[in-house]
Amino acid sequence: MKNLAIGRKLLLAFGVLALALMGMAGMSMWTQARLNKATEVLGKDRRDKLVAIANINTAASDYRLAEATTIIALDASKIRESETQATERLAIIEKNSAFLDKALSNPTAREIFTRFRRDWKKFATESMVTRQLGARNLNDQASEHFRTTRPLFEEANAMVVKMQNIQVELMEQEMDAASDLYSFSRILSIAVVLAALAVAGMLLTMLIRGIAVPIKAMTGTMSRLAAGDLNARVDVEERGDEVGDLAKAMVLFRDQLSTAERAKQEQTALIVDSVGRGLHALAQGDLTARIEAELVGPFAKLKSDFNEAMVAVSNAMSAVSASATGITNGANDIRQASDDLSQRTEQQAASLEETAAAMHQITATVRQTAENATRANAVVGATRQDAEASGDVVRRAVEAMNGIERSSGEISEIIAVIDGIAFQTNLLALNAGVEAARAGDAGKGFAVVASEVRALAQRSADAAKDVKAKITASTDQVDMGVELVAETGAALQRITGRIGEINALVSEIAAAADQQATGLQQVNTAVSEMDGVTQQNAAMVEEATAAARSLATETDAMAREVARFRLAAHGGSRSPAPAPTTVHQLQARAAQAGARIAANARSRGTAAAVSVQEDWSEF
Repeated sequence: MKNLAIGRKLLLAFGVLALALMGMAGMSMWTQARLNKATEVLGKDRRDKLVAIANINTAASDYRLAEATTIIALDASKIRESETQATERLAIIEKNSAFLDKALSNPTAREIFTRFRRDWKKFATESMVTRQLGARNLNDQASEHFRTTRPLFEEANAMVVKMQNIQVELMEQEMDAASDLYSFSRILSIAVVLAALAVAGMLLTMLIRGIAVPIKAMTGTMSRLAAGDLNARVDVEERGDEVGDLAKAMVLFRDQLSTAERAKQEQTALIVDSVGRGLHALAQGDLTARIEAELVGPFAKLKSDFNEAMVAVSNAMSAVSASATGITNGANDIRQASDDLSQRTEQQAASLEETAAAMHQITATVRQTAENATRANAVVGATRQDAEASGDVVRRAVEAMNGIERSSGEISEIIAVIDGIAFQTNLLALNAGVEAARAGDAGKGFAVVASEVRALAQRSADAAKDVKAKITASTDQVDMGVELVAETGAALQRITGRIGEINALVSEIAAAADQQATGLQQVNTAVSEMDGVTQQNAAMVEEATAAARSLATETDAMAREVARFRLAAHGGSRSPAPAPTTVHQLQARAAQAGARIAANARSRGTAAAVSVQEDWSEF
C-alpha cells in the first residue's frame, strides 16, 4: 500500500466501497425476487387449486341432492329440473377435474386425485341408474339403489377432503419456507450492511493514516524549515508514492541548506551576500530565487548545488500542490459518497417505516375480517335455526291440510248419503201421489202432502248438489295448497342444507383470517426491528461523513501551507483539478441503483408513512 500512488489508493478505496454498495443492492433485489415468487405461489397457484377442489365438493353435494330430488319429486317438471341440475353439476366436476389434472404436481396429491376420479366414475355410473329409475317413477327401486350408492359417494367425497387437506399442508409448508427465506434475508442484510460499514471504516482509517498523518507531519517540518530551523528532523520511509518523494526532496533540501550554511561562514562577502539573499528569498517562500552572481572555483559548485536544490524543492512543492489538490478531491469524493450512503440509509429507514405502517394497517384489517367472519358465523347459525323452525311449521301445515282433505272427503260422503235420501224421498212422494190419485176424493189431502214432501225432497237434493260442488272445489284448492306447502318444505330443507355449508365455510374463513392476523403481527414486529437497525446504520454513516470532512479540512490546511511558497512559472502554485476518474463513475452508478431501490420502496408506502419520510429527511 505504501508504494501505491495516492490516486490509485483513492481509486481502490472507492472501488471497494462501490462494490459493497452494489453487492447490497444485488442481495436486496435477489431477496425481493424470491419473496415475490413465494407470494405468487401462495396467492394464485394454491388458491386456484383450493377453489377447484371446493367447487368439486359443492357440485358433488348438489348432484347428490338433485339425485334425491329425482326420486321424491312427484311433478314431471321437478324431475326435469333436477335432471338438468345434475347434468350441470357433473359438467362443473369434470371442468374442475380437468384443471386439477393439469395443475397438480405433487405425487401424493396426484395419487389421491386419481383415486377420486376412479371412485367418482363408479359412483356416477351407478347414480345414472338411480336417476333413470326415479325418472320412470320407480321410486321404491330408485330409493333402494340410492342407498346402495351411498358408500361410493362417501369414498369419492373422502378423496376430495384428502385433496383439500394436502393442499392446505403444502400451503403451510410454502409459508414456512417463505418465513425461513425472510429470516435468512434479514440476517444476510444486516451482515452485509455491517461488513460494508466495517470495510468503509477500515479504508477511511487507512487513508487517514497513510496520507493525512504523514502529510500533516511534513507540513510542520516544512514550516520549521521555512522559519530557518535546519535541524528539523525529517522521517524518511521506504515509500513509493508522492509522500515518499516529498520526504526525500525535503531531506535533500535540508542537507543542501546545511551544506550551504557551513560553506557560508568560509566564503567571501560576495558568497555570503549571494547565499544570504537566496536563503532570505527561500525563507519568504520564494522558490524561484537563484544565485545569479558569477562564482568560480569551488564556489561555482555551491552555486550550482543551491540552484539545483531550489529547482528540486520547487518541483517537490509542485508535486505536493498537485497531490494536495488530488487529496482534496478524494476527500470530497469520500464525503460525497458518505453523504449519498447516509441518504440511501435514511431512504431505506423511511421505506421500512412505511412498510411497518402498512403491515400494521393490513394486520388490523385482517383481524377485523376475522371478527366480521365470526359474527357472520353466528348470524348464519341463527338463520339456520329459523329455517329449521320454518320447516317444522310447514310440516305441521301439511299435516293440517291433510286433515282438512280427509274431513272434506268425509263431508262429501255424507252429502252423497243425503242426496240418496232426497232421491228416495222424492220417489216415495211420487208413489204416494200416484196412490192418492187412485183413491179419488178421499186421497186429495194425502196428495197435497205428498206434493209438498216431493218439493221438499227436490230442494234438499238441489242444496246437497250445491254443497257437494263447493266441497269439491274446496278439496281441489286444499290439494293444491298441500302441493305448494310440500314444495315449500322441500325448498326450506335445501335452504337449511345450504346454510349449514355456508356456516362451515364461514367458520373456516374466520380461522384462516385469525391465523393470517397472527402471522402479519409477527412480520410487523420483524420490520420494526429492521427499522431500528437501519436507524443505527444511519448514525454510523453520519460518523463516517464527519471523519471525511475532517480529512478534507486537513488537506485544505496543507494546501494553504504549500501556497505560501512561490513556485516557478511552469509548475504554478496549484495544479488543475484532475478529470473525473472511474471512482466518480462507480459512485454515480451506485447512487442511481440506490435511488431506484428507494423509489420502489416509497411507491408502496401509505399516506401515513409520508410524514415519517419527511421526518427522516429532516434528520
